Formats: sequence, C-alpha cells, structure tokens
Amino acid sequence: MKIMLKQRTSCKNQDLWLTSYADLVTAILAVLVLMVSFSKIDIEKYDMIQRLMVEKKEQNFSDFSTLREIKERIEKKAQQANLKDKILVKLDSNGLTISFDSTAQFKTSEYRLKKDAFKIMKPIFIEIIKESKYRYIDIAGFTDDVPGSKMTNWELSALRALAIQKKLEKYGLNNNNVRLLANSKNKPLVKYINKKGINLKKARAKNRRVSITIRDAKFNDLERK
Repeated sequence: MKIMLKQRTSCKNQDLWLTSYADLVTAILAVLVLMVSFSKIDIEKYDMIQRLMVEKKEQNFSDFSTLREIKERIEKKAQQANLKDKILVKLDSNGLTISFDSTAQFKTSEYRLKKDAFKIMKPIFIEIIKESKYRYIDIAGFTDDVPGSKMTNWELSALRALAIQKKLEKYGLNNNNVRLLANSKNKPLVKYINKKGINLKKARAKNRRVSITIRDAKFNDLERK
C-alpha cells in the first residue's frame, strides 16, 4: 500500500509540472500576439482602443468619432458646399490635416480675415470646433518664399494662425486643446525647384495657406465638459 501511494504522489507531481509548463507557454504566446498586434497598430486602431478605455470608465463620450470618420464627414460637407477646390484633407501619422487656400480667407500679405471667410468655410470649421472638445488641435500658418515688405514671413504666418483661432474661439473652440504654429516658408505643399512663370505663381499660391490638424485624443489631459 505504501509503494502504491508513493507512485500516485509521483504521478501527481508530474501532472503539476506539465500544467505549469503549459501555462507558461500560453502566457508567452499571448505576449507575442500582443506584440505583433501593437507593431501593426494604426491611427484607427489607436482611436478605437482609446474609445474603449473611455467607455470602461463610464464616461459619456457617445459623440466621439475616429479620425477616419471625421475625414469622411469633412469631405462630404466640403463637396456639398462646393469647397473641394479650396481645401485639402489628409490623414496620416500626425493626425487629420485640413489645409485651407489662403486666398479664400486673406488678402495678399494680410493677416486679417476677409469678411465672408468664416461663412464660406463654416461647415468645415464647425466640425473642427466640435472635435476640439476631445482632441488636440494644431492651427498652423504658412507663407510662400517671397520676403514680406511689412513684416517677416514668420510674423505673417503666426498672425494668420492667430486670426483663425480667434474666429473659431467665438463659436466655441476649446482653447485648452489648441496649439498655434508659425511655419513661415517652411514645409511647402509644392516644391519650387525648376518652376518659373505661371507655374511658380501657382506653387506660391498653394503654399500660402493655413492648416488645421485634428490630432489624437488624450483623454486624461482633456477638459471634460
């Protein structure tokens, strides 16, 4: 009887070892799957993870949208308002950037908004104002490569970004999440290399712009309203 008891105890210990080993292998596989998942993460997945985290905390963010959803809404409104030739919408790792043709908003070398500037772009601006509740917003000014006569290009690009911010603030922009950027002649949409005459003028016109980037949300830092 004693011998049989020892054999049963030995078998039981072996089973425990196999169980522990199986648990370890399962844990390692789970970590590997998680690492592969994060290595391929994109903006859309990142947004959805953030959204789930918020819902878990039982916050009321029912109107929160992913950047891709925002892009689709803005493009649809731009088409309905015949603005497709006045804005450029781009989604990348920096966020969702909407670039506005400066001629629709400012006179040449001026930083004060035209009287009808907000009215023309209102459908787009309203979407941006709404997203400032949850997301960081960058408002950036750009100029062409021609030196300014009244002020530097740095000053002009900064004042144009500020003019847009002040206008949006009147309609509810959440300034706690806003950053203003002055880029002067840097980061042109169209390169000037080998461009002359009318092509050079067109390139400069494209590069004189204000862009607004809707960035990833960081809920722990944002103001809840």
